[in-house]
Amino acid sequence: MPARTIPIGPTLDDLQPVAEFVETFCAEEGVPDGAAFHLSLVVEEAASNVIRHGYAAGGREGSLSMERDGDSVTVEIVDDGPPFDPFSIAVPDFDTPLMDREVGGLGVEMMRRMTDRQSYRRDGDRNRLTLIKHI
Repeated sequence: MPARTIPIGPTLDDLQPVAEFVETFCAEEGVPDGAAFHLSLVVEEAASNVIRHGYAAGGREGSLSMERDGDSVTVEIVDDGPPFDPFSIAVPDFDTPLMDREVGGLGVEMMRRMTDRQSYRRDGDRNRLTLIKHI
């Protein structure tokens, strides 16, 4: 089945249709509950980053695509915000007390831990974040 796509709206209120899209996709594709939960979390994190950082910095357009291929689901988040590779962020220092840590990076670390492969590339004027989850 070809990838299914939904636009990512410009406000955090627009995350609700994105969440419903992921839930419907996972149900229709028979994605097990644990994997569906992980996909929901990482998509919400990535989409909220597009809204909070990409759109806030001048981006105007983003989308989420999902596709199941055998035993894996591929998620692609595309936006026209400024170039940003989330995987260039260092892994947070979990040995440092929470109050003493630098702000940021936990969402990206969650994406790393809850998916099996991650990649970023700049494609013309677009950021392309790809996450693959084996199910």
